[in-house]
Amino acid sequence: MADEKGWRESQSKDRIDRLQSGQFFTPLPVSQFLANWLSSKGLNQSEIRLLDPGAGGGVLTAAVVDRICKLRNEGKLGKIRKVSLHAYEHDSDLIPVLTRTLRECVAGVSEVGINSEFVISSENYIEGAVEALSPDLFETSETAPFTHAILNPPYRKLNSQSADRARMSSIGIETSNLYAAFAWLAFRQLDEGGELVAITPRSFCNGPYFREFRKEILEDGEFRRVHVFDARNEAFGRDQVLQENILFHLRKPRKSRSSFVSVSTGSIESPRTARVPVGDFVSPQDSDRVIHIAPEKDAMEVRAFFYDLPNRLEDLGVAVSTGPVVDFRLRKHLHHEVDDSSVALIYPHCVRAGRVSPPRPKAEDYSDSRISKKAVAIEVGAETEKWLVETKRFVLIKRFSSKEEKRRLVAGVLEPADFQSNRVGIENHLNFLHRNRCGLPKDLALGLCRFLNSTIADQFFRQFNGHTQVNASDLRMFRFPGREQLQELGEATVDDSDQQSIDRAMSEILRAPIWRRHYEDSAENELE
Repeated sequence: MADEKGWRESQSKDRIDRLQSGQFFTPLPVSQFLANWLSSKGLNQSEIRLLDPGAGGGVLTAAVVDRICKLRNEGKLGKIRKVSLHAYEHDSDLIPVLTRTLRECVAGVSEVGINSEFVISSENYIEGAVEALSPDLFETSETAPFTHAILNPPYRKLNSQSADRARMSSIGIETSNLYAAFAWLAFRQLDEGGELVAITPRSFCNGPYFREFRKEILEDGEFRRVHVFDARNEAFGRDQVLQENILFHLRKPRKSRSSFVSVSTGSIESPRTARVPVGDFVSPQDSDRVIHIAPEKDAMEVRAFFYDLPNRLEDLGVAVSTGPVVDFRLRKHLHHEVDDSSVALIYPHCVRAGRVSPPRPKAEDYSDSRISKKAVAIEVGAETEKWLVETKRFVLIKRFSSKEEKRRLVAGVLEPADFQSNRVGIENHLNFLHRNRCGLPKDLALGLCRFLNSTIADQFFRQFNGHTQVNASDLRMFRFPGREQLQELGEATVDDSDQQSIDRAMSEILRAPIWRRHYEDSAENELE
Protein backbone atom coordinates (compact mmCIF):
# COMPACT_ATOMS: atom_id res chain seq x y z
CA MET A 1 0.00 0.00 0.00
CA ALA A 2 2.92 2.37 0.69
CA ASP A 3 3.33 4.90 -2.12
CA GLU A 4 6.72 4.01 -3.65
CA LYS A 5 5.98 6.08 -6.75
CA GLY A 6 5.16 9.13 -4.65
CA TRP A 7 8.28 8.65 -2.60
CA ARG A 8 10.44 8.40 -5.72
CA GLU A 9 8.86 11.53 -7.19
CA SER A 10 9.52 13.41 -3.99
CA GLN A 11 13.17 12.37 -4.24
CA SER A 12 13.50 14.27 -7.50
CA LYS A 13 13.66 17.54 -5.53
CA ASP A 14 17.14 18.97 -5.59
CA ARG A 15 19.19 17.75 -2.64
CA ILE A 16 20.41 21.26 -1.89
CA ASP A 17 16.80 22.35 -1.34
CA ARG A 18 16.35 19.48 1.10
CA LEU A 19 19.49 20.42 2.99
CA GLN A 20 18.35 24.03 3.28
CA SER A 21 14.90 23.05 4.51
CA GLY A 22 16.21 20.25 6.71
CA GLN A 23 13.80 17.88 4.98
CA PHE A 24 14.79 14.27 4.22
CA PHE A 25 12.19 11.77 3.06
CA THR A 26 11.64 8.56 4.95
CA PRO A 27 12.62 5.34 3.13
CA LEU A 28 9.83 2.78 2.85
CA PRO A 29 11.42 0.12 5.12
CA VAL A 30 11.83 2.68 7.92
CA SER A 31 8.24 3.90 7.45
CA GLN A 32 6.87 0.37 7.70
CA PHE A 33 9.10 -0.44 10.67
CA LEU A 34 7.74 2.59 12.55
CA ALA A 35 4.12 1.94 11.61
CA ASN A 36 4.34 -1.66 12.83
CA TRP A 37 5.23 -0.37 16.31
CA LEU A 38 1.73 1.07 16.74
CA SER A 39 -0.13 -1.39 18.93
CA SER A 40 -3.12 -3.28 17.55
CA LYS A 41 -4.91 -2.53 20.82
CA GLY A 42 -4.36 1.19 20.37
CA LEU A 43 -5.62 1.04 16.78
CA ASN A 44 -8.76 -0.91 17.76
CA GLN A 45 -11.00 2.01 18.69
CA SER A 46 -14.02 3.58 17.04
CA GLU A 47 -12.13 6.44 15.40
CA ILE A 48 -8.45 6.77 14.54
CA ARG A 49 -7.23 10.35 14.16
CA LEU A 50 -3.71 10.27 12.67
CA LEU A 51 -1.39 13.28 12.59
CA ASP A 52 1.52 13.48 10.13
CA PRO A 53 3.31 16.84 10.47
CA GLY A 54 5.78 17.52 7.68
CA ALA A 55 4.22 14.74 5.62
CA GLY A 56 6.27 15.10 2.43
CA GLY A 57 4.90 12.64 -0.12
CA GLY A 58 2.79 10.84 2.52
CA VAL A 59 4.81 7.65 2.85
CA LEU A 60 4.53 7.58 6.66
CA THR A 61 0.75 7.97 6.64
CA ALA A 62 0.52 5.32 3.92
CA ALA A 63 2.52 2.90 6.09
CA VAL A 64 0.08 3.36 9.00
CA VAL A 65 -2.92 2.90 6.73
CA ASP A 66 -1.31 -0.23 5.31
CA ARG A 67 -1.01 -1.61 8.84
CA ILE A 68 -4.62 -0.75 9.64
CA CYS A 69 -5.83 -2.56 6.52
CA LYS A 70 -3.77 -5.67 7.27
CA LEU A 71 -4.97 -5.85 10.88
CA ARG A 72 -8.57 -5.34 9.74
CA ASN A 73 -8.26 -8.21 7.26
CA GLU A 74 -6.87 -10.37 10.08
CA GLY A 75 -9.98 -9.62 12.16
CA LYS A 76 -8.07 -7.69 14.84
CA LEU A 77 -9.76 -4.29 14.44
CA GLY A 78 -13.42 -4.96 15.03
CA LYS A 79 -14.19 -1.65 16.77
CA ILE A 80 -12.80 0.75 14.20
CA ARG A 81 -15.41 2.73 12.21
CA LYS A 82 -13.54 5.75 10.91
CA VAL A 83 -10.01 6.83 10.03
CA SER A 84 -9.22 10.56 9.85
CA LEU A 85 -5.90 11.55 8.33
CA HIS A 86 -4.44 15.00 8.94
CA ALA A 87 -1.23 15.84 7.09
CA TYR A 88 0.76 19.07 7.23
CA GLU A 89 3.03 19.97 4.32
CA HIS A 90 4.37 23.47 3.77
CA ASP A 91 6.12 22.73 0.45
CA SER A 92 3.66 23.43 -2.36
CA ASP A 93 5.69 21.27 -4.78
CA LEU A 94 4.86 18.20 -2.71
CA ILE A 95 1.11 18.79 -2.33
CA PRO A 96 0.12 16.95 -5.59
CA VAL A 97 2.10 13.86 -4.58
CA LEU A 98 0.72 13.98 -1.03
CA THR A 99 -2.85 14.41 -2.30
CA ARG A 100 -2.57 11.38 -4.56
CA THR A 101 -1.10 9.28 -1.74
CA LEU A 102 -3.87 10.20 0.71
CA ARG A 103 -6.58 9.52 -1.88
CA GLU A 104 -5.14 6.03 -2.31
CA CYS A 105 -5.12 5.65 1.48
CA VAL A 106 -8.81 6.57 1.70
CA ALA A 107 -9.62 4.11 -1.08
CA GLY A 108 -7.66 1.35 0.63
CA VAL A 109 -9.40 1.89 3.97
CA SER A 110 -12.78 1.92 2.24
CA GLU A 111 -12.04 -1.50 0.73
CA VAL A 112 -11.85 -3.02 4.23
CA GLY A 113 -15.16 -1.45 5.30
CA ILE A 114 -13.94 1.61 7.20
CA ASN A 115 -14.99 5.20 6.52
CA SER A 116 -12.11 7.57 5.96
CA GLU A 117 -11.29 11.19 5.22
CA PHE A 118 -8.18 13.31 4.92
CA VAL A 119 -7.18 16.91 5.43
CA ILE A 120 -4.03 18.51 4.05
CA SER A 121 -2.91 21.68 5.80
CA SER A 122 -0.42 23.68 3.77
CA GLU A 123 0.20 26.10 6.62
CA ASN A 124 3.22 26.10 8.90
CA TYR A 125 2.73 23.15 11.29
CA ILE A 126 4.08 25.05 14.28
CA GLU A 127 1.61 27.86 13.70
CA GLY A 128 -1.31 25.44 13.31
CA ALA A 129 -0.37 23.31 16.31
CA VAL A 130 0.17 26.29 18.63
CA GLU A 131 -3.21 27.69 17.60
CA ALA A 132 -4.88 24.33 18.30
CA LEU A 133 -3.17 24.08 21.71
CA SER A 134 -3.98 27.63 22.80
CA PRO A 135 -7.71 28.37 22.21
CA ASP A 136 -9.06 31.84 22.77
CA LEU A 137 -10.16 32.82 26.25
CA PHE A 138 -13.89 32.48 25.48
CA GLU A 139 -13.65 29.60 23.04
CA THR A 140 -12.61 25.98 23.13
CA SER A 141 -10.53 24.42 20.42
CA GLU A 142 -12.53 22.59 17.74
CA THR A 143 -9.59 20.34 17.01
CA ALA A 144 -9.97 16.97 18.73
CA PRO A 145 -6.77 15.43 20.12
CA PHE A 146 -5.13 12.89 17.85
CA THR A 147 -5.06 9.21 18.73
CA HIS A 148 -1.82 8.65 16.80
CA ALA A 149 1.06 10.61 15.32
CA ILE A 150 3.84 9.54 13.00
CA LEU A 151 6.57 11.91 11.95
CA ASN A 152 9.91 12.52 10.35
CA PRO A 153 10.30 16.22 11.16
CA PRO A 154 12.71 18.63 9.48
CA TYR A 155 16.21 18.75 10.96
CA ARG A 156 17.00 22.45 11.12
CA LYS A 157 17.91 25.05 13.72
CA LEU A 158 15.32 27.58 14.89
CA ASN A 159 16.47 31.17 15.12
CA SER A 160 15.94 32.58 18.60
CA GLN A 161 14.28 35.68 17.09
CA SER A 162 11.98 33.77 14.73
CA ALA A 163 8.20 33.96 14.79
CA ASP A 164 8.03 30.20 15.41
CA ARG A 165 10.14 30.53 18.58
CA ALA A 166 7.80 33.26 19.83
CA ARG A 167 4.72 31.15 19.03
CA MET A 168 6.05 28.13 20.93
CA SER A 169 7.20 30.24 23.84
CA SER A 170 3.60 31.42 24.24
CA ILE A 171 2.61 27.87 25.23
CA GLY A 172 5.71 27.11 27.30
CA ILE A 173 7.84 25.31 24.69
CA GLU A 174 11.47 26.40 24.36
CA THR A 175 13.67 24.57 21.88
CA SER A 176 16.26 25.51 19.29
CA ASN A 177 15.60 22.83 16.67
CA LEU A 178 12.64 22.16 14.39
CA TYR A 179 12.67 18.41 14.95
CA ALA A 180 12.20 18.80 18.72
CA ALA A 181 9.53 21.46 18.16
CA PHE A 182 7.53 19.14 15.88
CA ALA A 183 7.86 16.15 18.21
CA TRP A 184 6.98 18.20 21.30
CA LEU A 185 3.90 19.77 19.70
CA ALA A 186 2.72 16.46 18.25
CA PHE A 187 3.11 14.82 21.67
CA ARG A 188 0.98 17.54 23.27
CA GLN A 189 -1.69 17.05 20.61
CA LEU A 190 -2.10 13.38 21.52
CA ASP A 191 -5.16 12.19 23.41
CA GLU A 192 -4.77 10.14 26.61
CA GLY A 193 -3.69 6.68 25.53
CA GLY A 194 -2.37 8.12 22.28
CA GLU A 195 0.78 6.86 20.56
CA LEU A 196 3.56 8.64 18.68
CA VAL A 197 6.28 7.10 16.52
CA ALA A 198 9.05 9.15 15.00
CA ILE A 199 12.47 9.22 13.44
CA THR A 200 14.61 12.13 14.64
CA PRO A 201 18.24 12.93 15.45
CA ARG A 202 19.37 11.30 18.68
CA SER A 203 20.71 14.53 20.15
CA PHE A 204 17.59 15.17 22.26
CA CYS A 205 18.61 12.27 24.53
CA ASN A 206 21.10 14.42 26.42
CA GLY A 207 22.29 17.98 26.90
CA PRO A 208 20.72 21.09 28.44
CA TYR A 209 19.07 22.32 25.22
CA PHE A 210 16.57 19.45 25.25
CA ARG A 211 16.22 18.99 29.02
CA GLU A 212 12.69 20.43 29.29
CA PHE A 213 11.53 18.40 26.30
CA ARG A 214 12.83 15.21 27.92
CA LYS A 215 11.23 16.07 31.24
CA GLU A 216 7.79 16.61 29.72
CA ILE A 217 7.69 13.51 27.57
CA LEU A 218 9.00 11.37 30.45
CA GLU A 219 6.55 12.86 32.94
CA ASP A 220 3.45 12.77 30.72
CA GLY A 221 4.38 9.82 28.54
CA GLU A 222 6.46 6.68 28.38
CA PHE A 223 8.89 5.20 25.89
CA ARG A 224 7.79 1.81 24.66
CA ARG A 225 10.44 1.15 22.02
CA VAL A 226 13.59 2.76 20.64
CA HIS A 227 15.95 1.75 17.86
CA VAL A 228 19.38 3.10 16.96
CA PHE A 229 21.41 2.29 13.86
CA ASP A 230 24.96 0.96 13.90
CA ALA A 231 25.99 3.36 11.13
CA ARG A 232 24.96 7.00 10.92
CA ASN A 233 24.11 6.83 7.20
CA GLU A 234 21.89 3.76 7.48
CA ALA A 235 18.55 5.57 7.89
CA PHE A 236 18.99 8.00 4.99
CA GLY A 237 21.60 6.33 2.83
CA ARG A 238 20.17 7.67 -0.43
CA ASP A 239 20.44 11.25 0.82
CA GLN A 240 23.98 10.83 2.20
CA VAL A 241 22.77 12.12 5.57
CA LEU A 242 25.26 11.50 8.38
CA GLN A 243 22.99 12.39 11.31
CA GLU A 244 22.86 9.77 14.02
CA ASN A 245 19.15 8.98 14.09
CA ILE A 246 16.83 7.25 16.51
CA LEU A 247 13.42 5.66 16.01
CA PHE A 248 11.16 5.86 19.03
CA HIS A 249 7.65 4.98 20.17
CA LEU A 250 5.96 7.09 22.86
CA ARG A 251 2.62 6.51 24.54
CA LYS A 252 0.53 8.68 26.83
CA PRO A 253 -0.49 6.09 29.43
CA ARG A 254 -4.01 6.25 30.81
CA LYS A 255 -3.11 4.54 34.09
CA SER A 256 -0.35 2.01 34.60
CA ARG A 257 3.09 2.45 33.14
CA SER A 258 5.35 -0.16 31.64
CA SER A 259 8.36 -1.30 33.67
CA PHE A 260 10.50 -1.98 30.61
CA VAL A 261 11.56 -0.34 27.37
CA SER A 262 12.31 -2.42 24.29
CA VAL A 263 15.67 -1.26 22.92
CA SER A 264 17.03 -2.47 19.60
CA THR A 265 20.18 -1.73 17.63
CA GLY A 266 21.55 -2.57 14.20
CA SER A 267 19.64 -2.85 10.95
CA ILE A 268 15.85 -2.84 10.96
CA GLU A 269 15.85 -6.07 8.93
CA SER A 270 17.55 -7.98 11.77
CA PRO A 271 17.64 -5.83 14.91
CA ARG A 272 19.25 -6.91 18.17
CA THR A 273 16.58 -6.39 20.82
CA ALA A 274 16.55 -6.35 24.62
CA ARG A 275 14.07 -5.39 27.34
CA VAL A 276 15.63 -2.68 29.48
CA PRO A 277 14.24 -1.69 32.91
CA VAL A 278 12.89 1.87 32.88
CA GLY A 279 15.29 2.80 35.68
CA ASP A 280 18.25 1.81 33.49
CA PHE A 281 16.85 3.68 30.49
CA VAL A 282 16.51 6.93 32.48
CA SER A 283 17.92 6.96 36.00
CA PRO A 284 15.33 8.18 38.55
CA GLN A 285 18.20 9.93 40.40
CA ASP A 286 19.18 11.95 37.33
CA SER A 287 17.64 15.44 37.43
CA ASP A 288 18.73 16.02 33.81
CA ARG A 289 16.68 12.99 32.67
CA VAL A 290 19.40 11.82 30.29
CA ILE A 291 18.28 8.91 28.12
CA HIS A 292 20.71 5.96 27.90
CA ILE A 293 20.44 3.66 24.91
CA ALA A 294 22.57 0.57 25.40
CA PRO A 295 20.77 -2.73 26.04
CA GLU A 296 23.76 -4.95 26.78
CA LYS A 297 24.37 -6.15 30.34
CA ASP A 298 27.92 -4.75 30.29
CA ALA A 299 26.52 -1.32 29.37
CA MET A 300 24.32 -1.38 32.45
CA GLU A 301 27.35 -2.19 34.62
CA VAL A 302 29.14 0.78 33.08
CA ARG A 303 26.17 3.00 33.91
CA ALA A 304 25.99 1.76 37.49
CA PHE A 305 29.70 2.48 37.93
CA PHE A 306 29.34 6.05 36.70
CA TYR A 307 26.26 6.87 38.72
CA ASP A 308 28.23 5.99 41.85
CA LEU A 309 30.89 8.59 41.03
CA PRO A 310 30.51 11.64 43.29
CA ASN A 311 31.57 14.64 41.22
CA ARG A 312 31.05 16.82 38.23
CA LEU A 313 33.77 19.13 36.97
CA GLU A 314 32.49 22.09 38.97
CA ASP A 315 32.75 20.01 42.17
CA LEU A 316 36.44 19.56 41.37
CA GLY A 317 36.92 23.28 40.82
CA VAL A 318 37.53 22.63 37.12
CA ALA A 319 35.93 24.51 34.23
CA VAL A 320 35.61 23.53 30.58
CA SER A 321 35.76 25.94 27.63
CA THR A 322 35.80 25.62 23.87
CA GLY A 323 38.92 26.67 22.00
CA PRO A 324 38.60 30.39 21.15
CA VAL A 325 40.32 30.40 17.74
CA VAL A 326 37.93 30.02 14.80
CA ASP A 327 40.53 29.68 12.06
CA PHE A 328 38.53 30.80 9.03
CA ARG A 329 37.67 34.08 10.76
CA LEU A 330 41.32 34.77 11.51
CA ARG A 331 42.78 33.34 8.32
CA LYS A 332 44.91 36.37 7.50
CA HIS A 333 46.64 36.02 10.88
CA LEU A 334 47.60 32.35 10.48
CA HIS A 335 51.08 31.16 9.50
CA HIS A 336 52.69 27.89 8.43
CA GLU A 337 55.70 28.53 10.65
CA VAL A 338 56.19 29.80 14.19
CA ASP A 339 58.35 32.91 14.20
CA ASP A 340 59.07 35.88 16.47
CA SER A 341 55.66 37.44 15.72
CA SER A 342 53.51 34.34 16.25
CA VAL A 343 52.75 31.49 18.67
CA ALA A 344 51.71 27.88 18.22
CA LEU A 345 48.14 27.16 17.09
CA ILE A 346 46.89 23.84 18.47
CA TYR A 347 44.52 21.75 16.33
CA PRO A 348 42.88 18.41 17.22
CA HIS A 349 45.57 16.44 15.37
CA CYS A 350 48.07 17.67 17.99
CA VAL A 351 46.28 15.56 20.64
CA ARG A 352 47.73 12.05 20.63
CA ALA A 353 48.51 9.35 23.18
CA GLY A 354 47.52 11.49 26.15
CA ARG A 355 49.80 14.41 25.21
CA VAL A 356 49.46 17.65 23.26
CA SER A 357 52.36 18.05 20.84
CA PRO A 358 53.39 21.36 19.26
CA PRO A 359 52.14 21.56 15.68
CA ARG A 360 54.75 20.67 13.08
CA PRO A 361 55.47 23.08 10.24
CA LYS A 362 54.82 22.14 6.65
CA ALA A 363 57.49 19.75 5.45
CA GLU A 364 57.91 17.64 2.36
CA ASP A 365 58.89 14.56 4.34
CA TYR A 366 55.93 14.76 6.71
CA SER A 367 53.48 12.07 5.64
CA ASP A 368 50.31 13.25 7.45
CA SER A 369 48.73 15.55 4.88
CA ARG A 370 46.08 16.72 7.33
CA ILE A 371 48.83 18.23 9.46
CA SER A 372 51.09 19.57 6.71
CA LYS A 373 48.26 21.58 5.15
CA LYS A 374 47.15 23.21 8.39
CA ALA A 375 48.50 26.44 9.77
CA VAL A 376 50.71 25.91 12.80
CA ALA A 377 50.88 29.44 14.19
CA ILE A 378 48.80 32.53 14.87
CA GLU A 379 50.09 36.09 14.96
CA VAL A 380 50.31 37.97 18.24
CA GLY A 381 48.72 41.41 17.91
CA ALA A 382 45.82 43.65 18.79
CA GLU A 383 43.38 41.71 16.55
CA THR A 384 44.28 38.28 17.94
CA GLU A 385 45.16 39.00 21.56
CA LYS A 386 41.76 38.16 22.99
CA TRP A 387 41.73 34.76 21.25
CA LEU A 388 44.98 33.56 22.82
CA VAL A 389 45.44 31.86 26.20
CA GLU A 390 48.42 31.67 28.51
CA THR A 391 50.51 28.55 28.06
CA LYS A 392 49.42 26.61 31.12
CA ARG A 393 48.85 22.94 31.90
CA PHE A 394 45.44 22.17 30.38
CA VAL A 395 43.61 18.98 29.42
CA LEU A 396 42.49 19.23 25.79
CA ILE A 397 39.64 17.11 24.42
CA LYS A 398 38.74 16.68 20.76
CA ARG A 399 35.25 17.98 19.98
CA PHE A 400 34.54 15.95 16.86
CA SER A 401 34.75 12.31 15.90
CA SER A 402 33.00 9.84 13.66
CA LYS A 403 30.63 7.34 15.26
CA GLU A 404 32.53 4.61 13.45
CA GLU A 405 35.84 5.64 15.05
CA LYS A 406 37.15 3.59 17.94
CA ARG A 407 36.89 6.43 20.45
CA ARG A 408 34.53 9.33 21.01
CA LEU A 409 36.59 10.77 23.90
CA VAL A 410 40.18 11.67 23.06
CA ALA A 411 42.13 13.77 25.58
CA GLY A 412 45.69 14.99 26.02
CA VAL A 413 47.65 17.07 28.53
CA LEU A 414 49.25 20.28 27.35
CA GLU A 415 52.58 20.68 29.17
CA PRO A 416 53.92 24.27 29.07
CA ALA A 417 57.50 22.99 28.85
CA ASP A 418 56.72 21.57 25.39
CA PHE A 419 55.95 25.05 24.01
CA GLN A 420 58.38 27.91 23.52
CA SER A 421 56.05 30.89 24.07
CA ASN A 422 53.98 32.06 27.02
CA ARG A 423 50.78 32.04 24.96
CA VAL A 424 49.14 29.63 22.53
CA GLY A 425 46.10 29.49 20.31
CA ILE A 426 43.59 26.67 20.91
CA GLU A 427 41.47 26.01 17.85
CA ASN A 428 37.68 25.82 18.08
CA HIS A 429 37.49 22.05 17.43
CA LEU A 430 38.94 21.44 20.90
CA ASN A 431 37.62 21.81 24.43
CA PHE A 432 40.00 22.44 27.32
CA LEU A 433 39.82 21.92 31.08
CA HIS A 434 41.24 24.68 33.29
CA ARG A 435 40.84 26.68 36.49
CA ASN A 436 39.89 30.28 35.65
CA ARG A 437 42.00 29.99 32.49
CA CYS A 438 44.91 28.96 34.70
CA GLY A 439 46.63 25.62 34.67
CA LEU A 440 45.84 22.42 36.56
CA PRO A 441 48.12 20.57 38.99
CA LYS A 442 50.07 17.91 37.12
CA ASP A 443 48.64 14.86 38.91
CA LEU A 444 45.07 16.13 38.58
CA ALA A 445 45.53 16.94 34.89
CA LEU A 446 47.00 13.49 34.18
CA GLY A 447 44.26 11.82 36.21
CA LEU A 448 41.50 13.65 34.34
CA CYS A 449 43.14 12.86 31.02
CA ARG A 450 43.51 9.14 31.78
CA PHE A 451 40.00 8.93 33.15
CA LEU A 452 38.58 10.45 29.94
CA ASN A 453 40.79 8.22 27.78
CA SER A 454 39.66 5.04 29.52
CA THR A 455 37.48 2.55 27.69
CA ILE A 456 34.78 2.66 30.33
CA ALA A 457 34.49 6.47 30.09
CA ASP A 458 34.18 6.25 26.31
CA GLN A 459 31.53 3.54 26.58
CA PHE A 460 29.50 5.56 29.07
CA PHE A 461 29.73 8.69 26.95
CA ARG A 462 28.43 6.84 23.90
CA GLN A 463 25.37 5.66 25.83
CA PHE A 464 23.91 9.14 26.01
CA ASN A 465 25.82 11.11 23.38
CA GLY A 466 24.00 10.71 20.10
CA HIS A 467 26.03 12.88 17.77
CA THR A 468 29.61 13.28 16.63
CA GLN A 469 30.43 16.16 18.96
CA VAL A 470 31.87 16.25 22.46
CA ASN A 471 30.35 19.50 23.64
CA ALA A 472 31.42 21.48 26.69
CA SER A 473 27.90 20.97 28.07
CA ASP A 474 28.34 17.18 27.80
CA LEU A 475 31.59 17.36 29.78
CA ARG A 476 29.92 19.50 32.44
CA MET A 477 27.27 16.80 32.89
CA PHE A 478 29.83 13.96 32.97
CA ARG A 479 30.56 12.29 36.29
CA PHE A 480 34.08 12.05 37.75
CA PRO A 481 35.79 10.39 40.73
CA GLY A 482 37.01 12.35 43.74
CA ARG A 483 40.09 14.57 43.52
CA GLU A 484 42.25 12.15 45.51
CA GLN A 485 41.39 9.23 43.22
CA LEU A 486 42.10 11.33 40.13
CA GLN A 487 45.44 12.39 41.57
CA GLU A 488 46.28 8.78 42.35
CA LEU A 489 45.40 7.88 38.77
CA GLY A 490 47.68 10.70 37.61
CA GLU A 491 50.55 9.51 39.81
CA ALA A 492 50.29 5.90 38.62
CA THR A 493 52.84 4.42 36.24
CA VAL A 494 50.83 4.26 33.03
CA ASP A 495 51.78 4.01 29.36
CA ASP A 496 49.38 6.59 27.93
CA SER A 497 49.81 5.20 24.43
CA ASP A 498 48.55 1.77 25.58
CA GLN A 499 44.80 1.44 26.10
CA GLN A 500 45.16 -1.65 28.27
CA SER A 501 47.60 0.15 30.54
CA ILE A 502 45.08 2.95 31.10
CA ASP A 503 42.23 0.50 31.69
CA ARG A 504 44.33 -1.55 34.10
CA ALA A 505 45.02 1.55 36.20
CA MET A 506 41.32 2.41 36.13
CA SER A 507 40.38 -1.03 37.43
CA GLU A 508 43.06 -1.08 40.12
CA ILE A 509 42.46 2.45 41.45
CA LEU A 510 38.76 3.00 40.76
CA ARG A 511 37.56 -0.62 40.77
CA ALA A 512 35.90 -0.30 37.39
CA PRO A 513 34.40 -3.83 37.43
CA ILE A 514 33.66 -4.48 33.79
CA TRP A 515 37.15 -3.54 32.64
CA ARG A 516 38.84 -5.40 35.48
CA ARG A 517 37.12 -8.51 34.17
CA HIS A 518 38.11 -7.61 30.62
CA TYR A 519 41.76 -7.26 31.68
CA GLU A 520 41.71 -10.54 33.58
CA ASP A 521 40.25 -12.30 30.55
CA SER A 522 42.99 -10.81 28.37
CA ALA A 523 45.65 -11.90 30.87
CA GLU A 524 44.31 -15.47 30.83
CA ASN A 525 44.44 -15.49 27.04
CA GLU A 526 48.06 -14.31 27.12
CA LEU A 527 48.97 -17.09 29.56
CA GLU A 528 47.38 -19.66 27.28
